[in-house]
Amino acid sequence: MDPIQLWNAIKEDLRKKTNEFSYATYIDSLTPVAIIENDNNSVTLQLTSNHENVADEWQTEGNAYTQSFVQSAMMATMSLNGQPTYVMPSVTYIEPKPTQLDLNPNDTAATDAIEPEEGDSTVLASNFITKATLNPEFRFDTFVSSDENREAYSVAQAVADNPGTQWNPLLIYGGVGLGKTHLMQSIGNAVLERTPEAKVKFITTEDFINDFTEALRRGPKATEAFKREYRSTDLLMVDDVQFLAGKEKIQEEFFNTFNAITRENNQIVLTSDKLPKEIPGLEMRLVTRFGQGYSANITKPDLPTRVAILRNKSDQENLNIPNDVIDEIAAAVDTNVRDLEGVFNQVVGKMKFSKADVTVETARSILEKMSFKRQRAITVPIIQDTVATYFDVTIDDLNGKKRNKEIVVPRQIAMYLARELTQDSLPQIGRTFGGKDHTTVMHSTEKIEKKIAEDEQLQRQVEEIREKLTN
Repeated sequence: MDPIQLWNAIKEDLRKKTNEFSYATYIDSLTPVAIIENDNNSVTLQLTSNHENVADEWQTEGNAYTQSFVQSAMMATMSLNGQPTYVMPSVTYIEPKPTQLDLNPNDTAATDAIEPEEGDSTVLASNFITKATLNPEFRFDTFVSSDENREAYSVAQAVADNPGTQWNPLLIYGGVGLGKTHLMQSIGNAVLERTPEAKVKFITTEDFINDFTEALRRGPKATEAFKREYRSTDLLMVDDVQFLAGKEKIQEEFFNTFNAITRENNQIVLTSDKLPKEIPGLEMRLVTRFGQGYSANITKPDLPTRVAILRNKSDQENLNIPNDVIDEIAAAVDTNVRDLEGVFNQVVGKMKFSKADVTVETARSILEKMSFKRQRAITVPIIQDTVATYFDVTIDDLNGKKRNKEIVVPRQIAMYLARELTQDSLPQIGRTFGGKDHTTVMHSTEKIEKKIAEDEQLQRQVEEIREKLTN
């Protein structure tokens, strides 16, 4: 087996099980070196990392990645060789070293010339700046969009068609595993398909932080190379910008990078887990810049969309999974797309390795092991109905404008639970409550959250309503 081919196959499976930040930091940053055959018919895949903390994490007993690695390796070797092989990872830290030239150490002028000159910065940049890669599977035609996410999907397509024009930057925000990275990389793949020579760069915020920190460590010329590398992109895509919070020096550099790219009418696409103004520790000037283009919310897929996602994946892999099995999985996994794909992969593994027919009972067994069970979806109207019944008010009262305490408190509790128990955005929740502004929803949820810590009766009431909803 070729170590690079094997690692690429394992990574593709791990990508589906791991959040964007962990994948970029602890998986995609590793370099395959060799495959060692062991005496017990297993093999060891030797990998290296330029980050000591990454290697330490992999070397820690019981770490979060080894078990997933072994499972993904079984799938990968089955696909590559026709039979599964037990593969263990071995990650070694390799300290990065700057390129050395054969110079006389006593020659001061020669020593000063070690760093490349102004026009020769790309050699230096390639030594320490993260290589940008796109997943070819992340395309618009493989992204299954629900009605709620149609807006984000359409805006992303518009940006891909005309980058650097009206929607700049495009910020895609939402919870973990909902497809933000998929949609963002779809833009990059579409741009490159149309304009192969375009300079497209996809990175995580962690990559940006590491690259800038390494540039500062290497000195002024490396810092200049960093700036030229990042600021000359036609399309810069940055994942998880919420991790900029609290890092003043990094935020300053990102602000300058942002300005340089948009000044040239080039495109920036960002993802975040929430709106910029909701990220504590993010400087106001970045909040303003991030909000000057278009902010598109991605929410968790509804039941029909989850069914469509599973059927789409089944078709892509030429599998004949019964519709009742797909329906069972879709009804039980209502968290995010990544969890949905995780259960799907377990079902696929069962089909391939056991050679047995997959039934609803098989799916339920897998779901139970992964702590999922079929349940009704909790929606804002269900929450409103439950709260209204509990407090003996009407849904019209909750959606109306009455300001007396008997109505305001139930309304605020309903908004609080809607934000907690659904994936609806603040504007979506506000619209469901009689067209109220998203700031009203935010104020209500923050007020209930604060009161719960002080008022035992209110805490009990909220808990009782939550139990009625979840049971």
